[in-house]
Amino acid sequence: MKVLYVTTRPPYPPHRGDQLIAYEQIRNLPKGKYELYLVSLVRNENEKKEALNQLQPYCKKIIFVRLGKIGSILGLIKTLFNWKPLQVNMYSNKGIRKQMTEIYDMITPDIVHIQTVRLGELLRKKNTSKVMDMIDILSLNMERRALKENIILKGILKLEAVLLKKYEKKMTNDYQVVSLVSQNDLIHSHLKYANTIINPNGTYINNEYIEKYNNIVKEDIVIFHGNMSYFPNVEAMVYFVNEIWPDISRQFPKYKLYIVGKDPVDKILRLSAVKNVHVTGFVDDICELLLKAKIGIYPLRSGTGMQNKILEALACGLPTIASNFALQGVPDVTSEEVIRANEKEEYIKAIELLINDENIREKYKENGQGFVFSNYSWESNVETLMSMWERALKT
Repeated sequence: MKVLYVTTRPPYPPHRGDQLIAYEQIRNLPKGKYELYLVSLVRNENEKKEALNQLQPYCKKIIFVRLGKIGSILGLIKTLFNWKPLQVNMYSNKGIRKQMTEIYDMITPDIVHIQTVRLGELLRKKNTSKVMDMIDILSLNMERRALKENIILKGILKLEAVLLKKYEKKMTNDYQVVSLVSQNDLIHSHLKYANTIINPNGTYINNEYIEKYNNIVKEDIVIFHGNMSYFPNVEAMVYFVNEIWPDISRQFPKYKLYIVGKDPVDKILRLSAVKNVHVTGFVDDICELLLKAKIGIYPLRSGTGMQNKILEALACGLPTIASNFALQGVPDVTSEEVIRANEKEEYIKAIELLINDENIREKYKENGQGFVFSNYSWESNVETLMSMWERALKT
């Protein structure tokens, strides 16, 4: 079976959620069952080399399509005329659509797999079996973010949310199967269609993977990790450092707060001036730091979808405190595996509890690991993916 798998950026290195999903799905597909043709949009030549080296063994062919700045800007302007979402127009200028049509005609795939609604226009009109992995509901994300922004951005984001909502609904008609990573997104969205499937993420971390870190010694560290240019992550840590960390630092002066993740924006970099706060930027191996820390803190106040950071923290046995927003994509997790907190007093109480009681930390370590290892794996995700493709073929 020939599969044309299209992404907004190369799946490797998997620094963002969409990249991680594509990377794990591609490398976990059964060998010999599919001819996988990967098409990824790129902004520059540097993005190609690493992706080719890592993904070539799993793909019949890898094709890169250049996303130029001028084409993207012109695409954004088109929103004034066609009233499609800004994010859709940015990725679907005439040149890219032409190249995608040529690629499609060359490959003649049995299945087209499109990742995110941003690419929905590229092969929407092709009369073939089509699957779209929305990952999360972008319109819901825009609505929530609009509540936090200044008056100018608020208006733009509200309009984008309206346009996305209409467009997302249209995609459920144009694609045979649509998937999301979070049941919570579906519940709070306008998508109530029978062809919408929930396919949660997995994690690469397991007992065998952790064994190589046997010599790591725990340190007095509270840690947050994630992409530090992503608005919900930035918002969460600015809030936590300004409102909660000073109280914790006064009580437990030996403890350090690590903010770990790629591309920290200025708001995050400035937090390193606060006592006992360390902004690390990108690290090669997040698992090492998660195993070294004593507490994970994930105080998200907005966002959608599934937070991979939660699965990674729990898989590493890190006693974890998280907000409702951080846990919305992990619906079955209970207070036996994670401490849930949303208000300042709840965060402080939870951190005090974990710092003061090693037995409680051990309980959350064992329960959190057991929960993730039993419920979330990329093997399960790929099984669902293959069933989606089969379903699309039949319909």
